[in-house]
Amino acid sequence: MARIELKNAPVYIRDGLSGTGAVNNTGGYSGGATDMDIDSVVLNTTDTDQVPVGARFTVAGETGTPEHVVTDRDPNTGATTNVLFTPALASAVVDTAVITFLPHLLYIQIGDGNLTFTETVERIYDRDRGLLDTVRNGDEQPLELNLEFTYVFVTMETNKVVTPVDALKRLGDAAEWVSSDSDQCAPYAVNVELRHCLPCGTDQDEKLVFQDFRYETLEYDTQEATIAVSGRCNVTDAVATRLASLDCPVTNPIDIT
Repeated sequence: MARIELKNAPVYIRDGLSGTGAVNNTGGYSGGATDMDIDSVVLNTTDTDQVPVGARFTVAGETGTPEHVVTDRDPNTGATTNVLFTPALASAVVDTAVITFLPHLLYIQIGDGNLTFTETVERIYDRDRGLLDTVRNGDEQPLELNLEFTYVFVTMETNKVVTPVDALKRLGDAAEWVSSDSDQCAPYAVNVELRHCLPCGTDQDEKLVFQDFRYETLEYDTQEATIAVSGRCNVTDAVATRLASLDCPVTNPIDIT
């Protein structure tokens, strides 16, 4: 079996956004539409009826159920009543069709960097008069994750792609990202996702999810044009899933340029 190659394993940052809405237009919309009136928006954001730019969504009844990305909203304060999005609708959708909002998803350009992780189990070895006796499990230890990616910019330009640093810090156009932690009072966290997409053969692809990651150090190397991120996840191990056909586009799902 060939070894994993990072060129076949895109890495993403994903937040915890979720919620629903509904199409609000008598007669619905035809295929090819790129803007939509909506209502009944309920999100897990701070402003529960305002759709964040960059949010992904699906529309019930659309052929193929493709994922769309919000590129603009109206109004920009208060309840969102209209969204612009990409790609265009693949088919007609009806009035009141349910809209399901999905987490933000940011593709990370690794370049010459890497992703490493360490799972640690604490064991306690009891002794009987100096001799090894029984073994017990100690306290759970958080999974450690290290990620090194290409240094382009620390923060984003207006109406450009969110940077990984902005996503990790929830700044700029990532200010409306939602923590992946179900406890929204806990420090902000994101999920990091690695998709191992096999370029040949019939073996299943594999997805690794590092849940509730919080960075602890950011090391910037301007000479090497890299940013090294170290931190821990509030879980003991990565979630591994084998899939017959994993979606592995090496593109940025929230590129709104």
